[in-house]
Amino acid sequence: MPYSDATTWARSITALAAGAAARTVTSKDSRLRHGIARVIDVTAPTQTGQARFRTEADMLEPLVNAASRFGARSTVLLEVPCTAGVPDLVLLELDRRAMRARGDIGAVEDFVDVRVMVTTAQVHRPTGTIWTAELMAQHVGVTTAHLRRTVLPRLVEGGHMRRVSQGWQPTYRYRSLARRVVTIEAKLRDWRGAVAQAARHTAVADAAWIALDDASAAAAQRNSEWFSAYGIGLATVRVDGAVEQWIEPGAPRTSRFEREFLVERSVSLYLAGRVSGELPNVFGRTLVATTGSDPRLVGAAAR
Repeated sequence: MPYSDATTWARSITALAAGAAARTVTSKDSRLRHGIARVIDVTAPTQTGQARFRTEADMLEPLVNAASRFGARSTVLLEVPCTAGVPDLVLLELDRRAMRARGDIGAVEDFVDVRVMVTTAQVHRPTGTIWTAELMAQHVGVTTAHLRRTVLPRLVEGGHMRRVSQGWQPTYRYRSLARRVVTIEAKLRDWRGAVAQAARHTAVADAAWIALDDASAAAAQRNSEWFSAYGIGLATVRVDGAVEQWIEPGAPRTSRFEREFLVERSVSLYLAGRVSGELPNVFGRTLVATTGSDPRLVGAAAR
């Protein structure tokens, strides 16, 4: 299922449908060979004198380049679907020891599966504890039948659990694969909408940021109490690539299950050598709203 920045997508399609001064072109470089189309000039040039970004996608590359300012030693992923939506950027400080301890066993990519594995780590001897489906159901909030038929067999197939005569055992002690998780939501001007999105991200990230086009950030900067109330940070991005941080995020408000689900989804992309989740696909072509380099396509966020 394709995942995208819904706001950017809607604005692009609306502009085209309204017959705005937009032109759809197919790139003649390597993107053409990969079936990638680009929508360019989706907004009219600003009349204010201060340079503005044309699309939110154009803000991604400066943010990727400035990733170390939001989290040292960060691995950058884009468009990772999770329980809080699809953050534009996810920055992970990977726990290499935890990844080595898991070995060749892959990521846990279903939310219920993550809940099961996190639950197994909450006992004194995780790998020595046998779980019945009935006991696990009490902890994770799903039916015994669903665990037996779907969840536990899937975890066994993935190498995370083993079947024993009395029930199921984890094959390793579950640990988070990320020491720190940061999300960034890029917005051209709708700072209130960005606050609403980033507020949801506080459940999945240790720090949630909004990055606004510097040309449109004055109103947000005057309303710092919104950011303090929701515990989110504010940064600005200029068209010359400069990124400034104005308000620091508050203390973490994460949900353990939801945080680990985002981590596992992100690590799954990372291990597959990908930098982005799925992008919109129309008639076999990837369609993105950008006027320049897009790290989701050209690998600016590659490991």
